[in-house]
Amino acid sequence: MSPAFLDAIALTHRPDLDVLFLRWPQPVYAMTPREVYMQVLELAQQTNARYWLFDIRSRGPLSETDMEWVKQVFYPALHGQIDRIIYVAYLMTPGHAEDAATIAHASELRQKEWYGQSVDFEGFTSEVDALLWLKRCQLAEVVG
Repeated sequence: MSPAFLDAIALTHRPDLDVLFLRWPQPVYAMTPREVYMQVLELAQQTNARYWLFDIRSRGPLSETDMEWVKQVFYPALHGQIDRIIYVAYLMTPGHAEDAATIAHASELRQKEWYGQSVDFEGFTSEVDALLWLKRCQLAEVVG
């Protein structure tokens, strides 16, 4: 599949890696994060992609409202949309990865009932490390 450029994002599925890539090359202005996430879900359903890499280094922070929507609506609804667990590798800047609010938010999300059931995620500052984690997730499903 060729990349879909939706104003401020690049959304691509790489069948050779079995990874769906979402890249925000700039802060989101033309589309709301909700619209972007729904485009991700649509492509994931079309391609059966369950391993996602979200490059959010240039996106900027989500609003509190959008963060609540991701936490309370998007992630919990994935199980009904895709019947197997989704693995999301977040590619972040070092400052974002070390931010106390980001760390606290990730810890809070890991306490949700859907974590590990419909979604698993990790944060990375290296794309290589993010892709290696996704590959380990793929291999664990084959072996396990």
